[in-house]
Amino acid sequence: MQELNIDIQRTGFPVKLGTLELWFDSSLENLRRFYNVDEIAQKKLKEAQEKAKHIHFPDEVDLENIDIELVDAAFDANKEFIAAQYDIIFGEGVFKRIYTKYPDIIALENALDPLGIAIAERIEQLEKEREKTVEEKAREYLAKKNAKK
Repeated sequence: MQELNIDIQRTGFPVKLGTLELWFDSSLENLRRFYNVDEIAQKKLKEAQEKAKHIHFPDEVDLENIDIELVDAAFDANKEFIAAQYDIIFGEGVFKRIYTKYPDIIALENALDPLGIAIAERIEQLEKEREKTVEEKAREYLAKKNAKK
């Protein structure tokens, strides 16, 4: 007996971030996460802040006597927040890959807004293409149905 082999095409598109090629999953399941990225990232930020809760952040910064532990804790909390956003958009663990190649948290944070905008525009474009395909299939179906009559 010969087996059936049905190919399944992943829903999504490649995204080039610097020299890294990533994959954005545009499935309905992942789009829910993408459009809630801020809400999910805020939860991750709160978790990071809870970890750093024992550290007192002063109201004013004394540049003469900077507490390195305090700076590291603030940096780690911000880094976790940025990491959460990348991992939400591209999948768990992707931020580590990006940060290994580009260890510059400010640059990666600055890339988030243009990245989100570009992905949202691509999603809109794909939706328009999908609508066009559905309309064409509907016309073909109706044409075949009318031809049978």
